Amino acid sequence: MDNYQVVKALMNLYNIVEAGERGYAVSAVHIDNPGLKILFKSFAQQRAEFKTEILTEIKRLGGDRVPGSDVRGIIHRGRIGIFAALTIGKSDRERVVLKEVVLGEKAALRVYERTLKEDLPAITRQVVSSQHEQVRELVEQIHLMRGTTDNSMIVQLFDTTRDVSRALDAIEDSGFYPTRIEQINIHEAVDIYKGIGTTVLETSISGAVGGAVWGTLIGVLAGAGVGYANQYLPLGVIQTPYTGLFVALAGIIGGALIGMILGFVIGIGISEEDTYLYNQSRKNGNIILLAVVENSHAPDAQRIISQLKLVPRGEEEIR
Repeated sequence: MDNYQVVKALMNLYNIVEAGERGYAVSAVHIDNPGLKILFKSFAQQRAEFKTEILTEIKRLGGDRVPGSDVRGIIHRGRIGIFAALTIGKSDRERVVLKEVVLGEKAALRVYERTLKEDLPAITRQVVSSQHEQVRELVEQIHLMRGTTDNSMIVQLFDTTRDVSRALDAIEDSGFYPTRIEQINIHEAVDIYKGIGTTVLETSISGAVGGAVWGTLIGVLAGAGVGYANQYLPLGVIQTPYTGLFVALAGIIGGALIGMILGFVIGIGISEEDTYLYNQSRKNGNIILLAVVENSHAPDAQRIISQLKLVPRGEEEIR
């Protein structure tokens, strides 16, 4: 494989990695769980670092430009924002976001696997293979957060190791024994993403695309109905062979406009609340607990942990 083909493959990989970077940043915005919010921002930072590594390889192999943003990624990020904003309930919103994340990560894995099938230079293959393995491990973790057939991962932010111990003791006292436990110190082991996630433009574009799809469906059905009705209209009533087409086009345009306006309104209100929640999480939290329990026990274990509220510093209970 000559350098031109390698660079082309790496540019495609760069696009999907950038989509993952921005996608995790967007997903973090719509997660209320402080621990999961911070984790998603760290995942975004991981992808930003991957992107830098890939760009280094592109330039080393003679590439002279930075790949542009992928339109599909823009639409997907906007869709996450719209779906999450229209979903009522924190747990339901979290499920919606995790589902969209899994869809994005499946696409990323396919691009990594396709790239690794190419005849890459040794250094390039090492970079891509290392990233692919980290993405694969992260996808397994996301699947656990969603809940598999057997197990689910609980994510919770705590202030001290004592708080974590209390939470684990409470779970075990209730008869639920985690099969895996991990504690992450967010100030020592987590690099936080500083970039932005979605933008008003992206939610507007995504809303317009989604609105156009639904508008097309409604417009085509309405247009077909008008065309059918024309056969039975009395003489003197305006009838043209293009009436159905006009109705269909009106549906497409109307749906796109409604979707764009909806996306614009949602996009405006996204960032302020996320900034507040994230800053509060970083200020009052130190340790993220990841606990894997049997799937049937996950709701009760989550409820028990959630009752041990994160207490801001300076307002701690006497324990």
